[in-house]
Order: sequence, then structure tokens, then C-alpha cells
Amino acid sequence: MTLTLPADDHGLIRIFKIRTPAPAGLEERTPAALAALFGTDDLDPDFIDVVDTRQLAGLSLMDYLHQGYDIPDTATDDPALRDLRGVVVLIMSRAARGREVTLTLADTVTHVTTTGDPARLRIPPAPMTSAAAEGSVAGGKAAPSNAAMSGRVATIALLILFALVALMIWVAS
Repeated sequence: MTLTLPADDHGLIRIFKIRTPAPAGLEERTPAALAALFGTDDLDPDFIDVVDTRQLAGLSLMDYLHQGYDIPDTATDDPALRDLRGVVVLIMSRAARGREVTLTLADTVTHVTTTGDPARLRIPPAPMTSAAAEGSVAGGKAAPSNAAMSGRVATIALLILFALVALMIWVAS
């Protein structure tokens, strides 16, 4: 089975179940282990997470996704995630480094689901051409308010009083 991560893909997490035996180096996300499972070494291991659900200390995978990746509870209601146990690989969209990457899944890999909030980059619309969109911003720097001027006067008065007190202490000693 092949799965393509588009170049403009953002905000998604692809969840894969790995049947044992997992390749050596998978927990460390080595390029060789990732290539053995996904048929490519063009993934950024910083955006790949390997989770053994048996070692989550009381958390379910849905709790892990909610707490660790801020996936809303409603997105984790997927029935495919409820009873998922064993070694799971989470591949974030950013693992593709902004390029289209095709994954060729090994026989021991099953794509369970894709979750998250998809955000596609889109080309911005053409610039506005109406008369209302043209113009310039008038004005420059605003004049200081009365409160700002009062604060400056008070600061100067306090500095003068400080200087006078310091002078009196110096003369007295």
C-alpha cells in the first residue's frame, strides 16, 4: 500500500500500527528503521513519534493524543483508535519537510487513521482593485496625551527632589 503526504499538508497526524517484530532502531527513529517500514528515508524523524501503548502508564492512546498533541476529544472518538494496542507510529505533516513524500508501507504496517485539523496552504486571492482599496494612511506620530505629559512632569519633579535630598545629605555629612 502507498500513501502520499502532499507538499501543502499541515496540521495532520497519521497513525500507523506496527506489528511485531518492529525493526531495530525504531524507538530511536533511525533512518534505516523508518525506511524499512515506510519505504523512504525522506522523513524528518523530529516529527515522528513512536509510542508503545503498553508503556503509557494508565493513559489510553486517545488521552495521549489529547494531552500530548492537543487533538480535541471529538477527533479522538474514532473507533479505530479505541482498542489500538502495541507499537504505534505517529507521523506529523511536518515530517515531509514541505515536500510531497510517498510512503510505501511494509507488510507489518497498517495505516489506522489520520487525525488533526487539516490546514491547507492556499494561494492568496488577487489584489483588490477597487477604489476603496487604494489610498494612503494619513498622519504621523500622535501628540502625547495629557496623562503622558503629567507623568513626565511628575518624573522630572521627583528627580529634582531626589537631587536636593542627596545634596542635603552630602552637606550634612
